[in-house]
Amino acid sequence: MQRNLSRALSTFTRSRPRCLPLISPHRILSCNENRLRQRRSFSAFGNLGSLGQPASHTHPHLISEDDITPGISGAEYLERRRMFAASLPDGSVAVVAGYALRYATGGIFHEFHQNTDLLYLTGFNEPDACLVIEKDQGDNYKETLFLRPRDPATEIWDGPRAGLEGAKLYFGITNAEPIHRLPERLNTLLNTQLPFTHSQIVTDLPTSHTLPPGPFHSNHAASAPAVPAWTPYATLLSHLNDPSSPKPVNLFKVRKLSGVGSTLAQQRLFKSPAEIAVLRKAGQISGRAHVDTMSATKPGVTEAYLHSVMDHGVRRRGADALAYVPVVAAGKNALTLHYVINRHVAKDGDLVLMDAGGEYGGYASDITRTWPVSGKFTEPQKKLYQAVLKAQKACIDKCNERSHTSLDELQNLAFEVLRVECSKLFGRRLSYNDMNILYPHHVGHWMGLDVHDTGSVPRTTKLTMAMVITIEPGIYVPDTERFPAEYRGIGIRIEDDVVIGETDCTVLSAEAPKEIDDIEAVVQGLIKARD
Repeated sequence: MQRNLSRALSTFTRSRPRCLPLISPHRILSCNENRLRQRRSFSAFGNLGSLGQPASHTHPHLISEDDITPGISGAEYLERRRMFAASLPDGSVAVVAGYALRYATGGIFHEFHQNTDLLYLTGFNEPDACLVIEKDQGDNYKETLFLRPRDPATEIWDGPRAGLEGAKLYFGITNAEPIHRLPERLNTLLNTQLPFTHSQIVTDLPTSHTLPPGPFHSNHAASAPAVPAWTPYATLLSHLNDPSSPKPVNLFKVRKLSGVGSTLAQQRLFKSPAEIAVLRKAGQISGRAHVDTMSATKPGVTEAYLHSVMDHGVRRRGADALAYVPVVAAGKNALTLHYVINRHVAKDGDLVLMDAGGEYGGYASDITRTWPVSGKFTEPQKKLYQAVLKAQKACIDKCNERSHTSLDELQNLAFEVLRVECSKLFGRRLSYNDMNILYPHHVGHWMGLDVHDTGSVPRTTKLTMAMVITIEPGIYVPDTERFPAEYRGIGIRIEDDVVIGETDCTVLSAEAPKEIDDIEAVVQGLIKARD
């Protein structure tokens, strides 16, 4: 398959939603480039010093001078906010809240991970922050980032913060205020009449005094967080529906930031050339770490050890961390789709199914490979593997705009290819009930800053240039008499990350081997990973 990269990376094209302004792929057109140039010309950033995240002036080996995060420039972040503001109805306000630290126990916090909507619009990666965008008429808007001010006494313990000056100088935000002023600002926003009947308050902050519902369920098994870790100040909105409180005048003007039809989700769905370059780097790092892990596999090794090899493999090549808790499933453990215990021993004759990817510059990689512990597939394993690989390749061949297809249509294609191939192997025509047992999940999802990106965009959406998706068919044969004995207990999944082009596609995860001969050669030590 040809990789016409220049076409695959041309992102701001006619495929953009009509409600969003178009941007030249060669130049970011900023509504306030003078401010950005002025900020960047102050290359040493004065006495700004360290921020709460790597920056170009403190980590030049990671971030170039014009970038805010690896590979993404200040101009692009500024343009993202302009585009998002332009998509709002006149007189509307968007409240994009970041996350807080989550604690395992008193004083012991989990590694911080920012709300990706806030990260997408600003590049800001500290806890307890909130971006407020107030849309006037036409192209005019005001932006304010509420964040933690600098506090030398606290920074001795927790490290540096960007503070108000950092928000302006480094991140290019026009206005910055201390986070403790956010409740007052939200109260004013909720109780001051909006200027036009069509004006809205757009936010994902909770608007009910009860907790959000538990994990959602769709027509396929999936995991979802029950309650987001919003900044503590965001809980102010959770009392809007309290019967004892007076109703804010704008209560019924609140709309979900990331709900169905979200303009921000549509904007994030199409990746810029810079985003695709960062995703390519994440895929390269992760693919090479998969080779490391295959090479470290032998009978008697533990899933935990393979987990650690993968983690080390992505970090030593520059990734921030693993993008999610990996699946490292030996033998029958692969029949559990989200198996993450990762504590069993891999035995001779087992397959290892690893679903793992690194995160680079905030962008995720999501790769699954399946390989034999012994270095050689058995005949039943090989036949099932070839069936899954055939289905995956059939879907990848359709990953282009000209095919006029969708993720749901690719799911139907994968389902049918697997049904035909497994019917041949099992010696009978498999029913749809059989296939729902053998292949119980969807073939793919959107990918970007989140592993499961832009979740409100339906899978019926036609694939268009500059979208990034995963393709991940699988077969999981339970240990029941319904299926032939030689295939029972085998679980196989093959997953790649794919950029949609006009007539072709680019596989970002191509450095993770998936052909049978290549996999066997890696496990046997005949092929080594590249650094």
